[in-house]
Amino acid sequence: MALRAFRLDALPEEPWRNGGGRTRTIATRMRDADAAGSAAQDEGPPWDWRISVATIERGGPFSSFPGVDRSSMLLDAGRIELSAAGEPTLLMQSPGDVVRYRGDSVTTSAVHGASQPLSVLNVMTRRSAAQAWMKALRDDSYLAAQGLALLVLEGSWRVVDGSMGAEDPDHGLTLHSGEGAWCTVSAPGSRAIWRVERLSPTGMLAAIELDRS
Repeated sequence: MALRAFRLDALPEEPWRNGGGRTRTIATRMRDADAAGSAAQDEGPPWDWRISVATIERGGPFSSFPGVDRSSMLLDAGRIELSAAGEPTLLMQSPGDVVRYRGDSVTTSAVHGASQPLSVLNVMTRRSAAQAWMKALRDDSYLAAQGLALLVLEGSWRVVDGSMGAEDPDHGLTLHSGEGAWCTVSAPGSRAIWRVERLSPTGMLAAIELDRS
């Protein structure tokens, strides 16, 4: 259950086909081999979940992902509106704001109040395979799930194995702004517990908990 650390600015960027932004992929869990064999009968993608950071340079349509649920968190100061036909407009107005929406919908983004591109943390889950919960943490917390992804937005944080109940300062992984970590639990049906601790006077940590459906 080792955490895999990363620096966001060290991840390769992939330009969008419509030229409206760029994406850095943090982690992807592909389907199991037996599940992949039935992929032709499933409209969903070849993965169970995918986590990335998108830099939106201008508003425009998002790619459609049938059979997928999506969550997005605004990382920068500004405002993003997401709209889809027949559905309420979703707003992200400050860093840490999260919205959830269906990947099946033809969703269009509009960017406001920003002099530079805005970054958004995204998690996509194949609806029949996984679920995700994303939130912004500002204080110490416990997290429990089959998969975890963290990204420090402000300050310094430490993540430790919560099942140990230890306060050993030499144990755990320390992360600073722009750094993150992720891991998955391989044993089916089992969940892991992590404790995240804020080390700086103030801070914000994006946390994603993942479970299989």
